[in-house]
Amino acid sequence: MEGTFVGSWPSVGSRVARRWQVMAEIVREAFIGLMRNRMRAGLSMLGISWGIVSVVMLLAYGEGFNQALLRGFQGAFSDGVTIMFAGQTSMQAGGERAGRRIQFRMADAEAIADLPLIKAWSPEFMQDLNVVWDMKQATFRARAVNEAFGRIRSQVVESGRFIDSEDVRLQRRVAFLGSEVARKLFGNIPPVGQQVRIKGIPFDVIGVGKQKIQLANYGRPDRESVFIPYTTAGQIWNTEYLSDIVFQEVDPTLHERVREQVMDILGKRLRFNPKDERAVRTFGSAESQKIIGGIVLGLKLVMSFIGILTLAIGGVGVMNIMFVSVTERTREIGLRKAVGARRRAILMQFLLEGLVTTFAGGAAGVALSYVLVWIFSPRPFLSELMDDASHTGDIQLLLSFELVGLCTAVLVLVGLVSSFLPALRAARMDPIEALRYE
Repeated sequence: MEGTFVGSWPSVGSRVARRWQVMAEIVREAFIGLMRNRMRAGLSMLGISWGIVSVVMLLAYGEGFNQALLRGFQGAFSDGVTIMFAGQTSMQAGGERAGRRIQFRMADAEAIADLPLIKAWSPEFMQDLNVVWDMKQATFRARAVNEAFGRIRSQVVESGRFIDSEDVRLQRRVAFLGSEVARKLFGNIPPVGQQVRIKGIPFDVIGVGKQKIQLANYGRPDRESVFIPYTTAGQIWNTEYLSDIVFQEVDPTLHERVREQVMDILGKRLRFNPKDERAVRTFGSAESQKIIGGIVLGLKLVMSFIGILTLAIGGVGVMNIMFVSVTERTREIGLRKAVGARRRAILMQFLLEGLVTTFAGGAAGVALSYVLVWIFSPRPFLSELMDDASHTGDIQLLLSFELVGLCTAVLVLVGLVSSFLPALRAARMDPIEALRYE
C-alpha cells in the first residue's frame, strides 16, 4: 500500500507538467498564427478599438450630462428640500366642499417646523416690486424669508452675507441681492454697504449672491430676486398669507415619511384630506431627482445601444476574419490532427487568437478613450444657455472605473462569442477532409 501511494506522485506530477507543456504549446501556436497575419489581426483590433471608444465616449458623455443636470438642480435646492404651495381641494373632507382654496398662514409653517424630522424651515412671502438705486430702477422678485432659507435654497454668497437671525428678530431693513439684480443696478460698483429703495422704502445692501446655474425656479430665478427678512415684509405689503413653505428633512431618504406627516398636520389645520394631491402641491430635490433619473436613463439606454451595436459590429469583423483564418489554415489543422493534436487543443488555440485580438484592441480603445476625454472635456451645455461665466454647468466627460468595468464585461462577451464559433469550426474539422483541402 505504501509503495503504491508513493509511486503515484511522479505520475501526478508528470500529468501536471504535461498539461502546462501542452498549454504553452497552444499559446505559442496562437501567437505564431497572429504574427503570420499581422495585417489581418491589426484590422480586427482596429474594429474592436473603435467599438470600445464609441461605448466609452457615449457613456462618459451620458454621465457628464447627468452630473451637469445635478449641479443645475443643486443650484436651486439642497438635499432633502421640499417647497409646498397652497392649492385647491379636489376631495370633500370635514364637511368642506371640494374646490375650496387653501391658504397658508405663519402658524401653519411653525406647526411644520415643530415636527421632529424637520431639520430647517422658512416661510416665504413673494411680490414683484420696483427696486431703485440712484437713477437706475427695475422690477425684481422680492422674497421675504428667514435666516435658514440661505442654506436650504443654496444661496452662495459672493460678497457680504445673507440674512441672519438678528435681522429677522429686529425687523431690520436689509437686503441680499441676486447676482443679476446687482449687475443691473450697480454695474461694477460694489453693492454691499449701498442703499436701495424697495417700493420707496430704504434697505441696506448686506450681501450679493454668487452667479450660479439654477435649473429649477418658481416665479423668477434667484439671481433676479431680492431677499429681505420676512418680519420686515409687513412694512411693504400684506403678509397675512404665505406664498409657500420651504423645509428640509433631517435625512433625504425619509422624504415620503416626512411628506405624510406634513400633509397630516396641514390637513387637520386647514380641513382637507391629507391624500388630496391638489390641495397642496410640492416640489423639491426628490422630484428633481426623479426628473433627472428619467432623462438620464433614457439617454444612457440610447447611447449604450448605439455603443454596444458599434462594438458588436467590431466583434462580427473579428469573427469573419477568424473564419477566413480557419479556412486558409485548413491543411495545417488537418496535419496537426493527423499527428495527434486533440480537438480541445485546436479549439483553445483559435479561441486564444480571437481573445488576444479582442483584448488588445480593447486595451488600445480604452487608452484612446482616456486621451479623447482629456481633449474634449468639458463640453458647453448649461453655462452657455444660462450665460454662466463660471462654466459649472458644462458637461465634464467622466471615465469612471465602473464604466471601464462595464465595457470590459461587454468586451469579454464579444470576444468569447466572436472567437468561439470559428474555433469550434476548426476543432470539428475532419483531418482527412482537411488534408485534401486545396
